[in-house]
Amino acid sequence: MAECLISIGSNLGDRSLVIDSALGDLQSNSAVSLRRVSRPHITQPIGGPAGQDSFVNAAAHIETSLSPTALMAVLHELESRAGRTRAVRWGPRSLDLDLLLYDDLILNEESLVVPHPRMAFRRFVLTPAAEIAPQMLHPLLGRSISQLLEHLEQAPNYVAITGVPKVGKSKLAEAVAARTKAVTVLERQSGRSPIDSAPSPSLQAELEFLRRSCELLRGVTGSRLNQYAISDFWLRQCLAYANELHSEELEQLEAALLDCGDHVAAPKLIVIVEWDLRGAIPDEQTEAIIQIQRELRKQLLGPGQPPSLRLDAANAAWNEEEVVAAILAM
Repeated sequence: MAECLISIGSNLGDRSLVIDSALGDLQSNSAVSLRRVSRPHITQPIGGPAGQDSFVNAAAHIETSLSPTALMAVLHELESRAGRTRAVRWGPRSLDLDLLLYDDLILNEESLVVPHPRMAFRRFVLTPAAEIAPQMLHPLLGRSISQLLEHLEQAPNYVAITGVPKVGKSKLAEAVAARTKAVTVLERQSGRSPIDSAPSPSLQAELEFLRRSCELLRGVTGSRLNQYAISDFWLRQCLAYANELHSEELEQLEAALLDCGDHVAAPKLIVIVEWDLRGAIPDEQTEAIIQIQRELRKQLLGPGQPPSLRLDAANAAWNEEEVVAAILAM
């Protein structure tokens, strides 16, 4: 039997009745054992059309003999019975059932991604989940549900945007900051040329970048104010951009990063804007770009790293909506 965590939400009709009915139907399935259900939480809608009613959110801890795909089919059937439609993304819905965790499975398919790719930075998901399954582990981040919620509560209001050249990180940071009244910390302020031009890494250049960037970030992430800071770089991206340095130089760079970590707190969220490696990358240095992007992904999955949000560089307008919604959800 697989141990699973499900997020539940409704903001249409008799929300509590819809949720109770779905849970009853789920429990009646012979392949599912309903272990625990959180209390209901009232939350405001995030993203999507304006004027939506508030949500009732909850979480369910289950055990099942169903495969992940079969379980999702059951959840989609319950949504359909409740009148769920998918005409507008993040629009009003009578019932929303998301598979957050399925044991320690890591699955990335077109029809199903587990763990849920946005669960780790959504307070309305983590709060009810922490009530019933605080020790369940996120297999990619290596943190429990309670630790993920604690991160949202204690990390500074700082979002770092990273990615390879020419993905529009600066424009994204400025657009999101304008909508959320955040402070921007831009790479050009560190004295480095904008990262939208291809990098030519050297140890001294990366060390100077770290020194100046740490100074900038200390000034905006050290307070507990409600205002967010958004940077168009992530300090650890220097390890990806400088991946061709000699091992001794990389060790010096890693030591400098550790020193920065003593003075600058980690972001609450890292946003990585990526080119789809299956398509054409609009740059003459395609191989170098692919390598940097792969190294960035490795850095994101390193031990103790914050939650991350992966975005497609081809969807610039929608990416702005995604980051704004992520900030509101935290």
